[in-house]
Amino acid sequence: MTCSKRLRQEFQLKLFGLDYDECQDFTSSPWFSSPVPFLVYRTVICLYQICTFATTKSLYGISAKSLIYLTEQGYILLTAHTIVGAVLCFVDFFGSRCRPTSSDDHPTFPDGDVPPTRSTEVLHESSRSLTLPWYCKGYWVLYNVACGIGLYITIAYWSLLAVDNGPHSVLTHAINCVVILIDVAVSSLPFRLLHFVYPSAFGLAYVIFTVIYWAAGGTDTLNRPWIYPVIDYGGNPAMAAGVAAGSVLVAIPLCHVILFGLALAREMLSGRLKRRSLSVKVGVQMDQRREEELA
Repeated sequence: MTCSKRLRQEFQLKLFGLDYDECQDFTSSPWFSSPVPFLVYRTVICLYQICTFATTKSLYGISAKSLIYLTEQGYILLTAHTIVGAVLCFVDFFGSRCRPTSSDDHPTFPDGDVPPTRSTEVLHESSRSLTLPWYCKGYWVLYNVACGIGLYITIAYWSLLAVDNGPHSVLTHAINCVVILIDVAVSSLPFRLLHFVYPSAFGLAYVIFTVIYWAAGGTDTLNRPWIYPVIDYGGNPAMAAGVAAGSVLVAIPLCHVILFGLALAREMLSGRLKRRSLSVKVGVQMDQRREEELA
């Protein structure tokens, strides 16, 4: 499938939803034929997120008020994403789910030399009709929100705030983005263009929270009458409204589009490599068959 055709397919109303017929894409990587490397990756990245989150809390303290910050919420979402992803990979690896074998898993031969059996076709059709489990749908939403909001946090912080360049700030406003980009590039998790609605909905909910929090007299951790100075509804309502609206309507969807582009590049490149590998494998097998016939 060409890139332009793939893009045209994204603009369908049904793709706002969470229907998907390849459950194994949630626990696999397009770059590895074996599930073990991806399982190791999921385990390592999960442990990294848990350890860094626990370390920052032990060093900087635990405060319920820190939850007013989008950075804190975004890091919690990213950590939750890595935990759920690792759990799903472990569950899948140890065989709690039995997936039917697809004919795509085996090389096909030209000119009908080895036609697919009827049983394989039936299994393939039945796999297409399977409904995505609820936990995969929930994980998919979490994935979209954690990645989209995480990238937005990085861009917004360094372009609008950037008052602290310390280790904690770099960890939560820069390295978090590196983790997100690596995860999108490595995993087979599907990325739909129209799923920008999920991180945008989260952003809208956060904006509503900031308005309510300000109206109720809430302050930041230094007792200033805002959460972030760029959304100071009392001191500069015009700028606050502009930043809030621009974030929800433009910036967060744009971050999702950037991640979609990365996922599309991953899909195109991995597909090309698989086709090349398959053609080489088929060519070798055909040569072996010719040699056997000549012998």
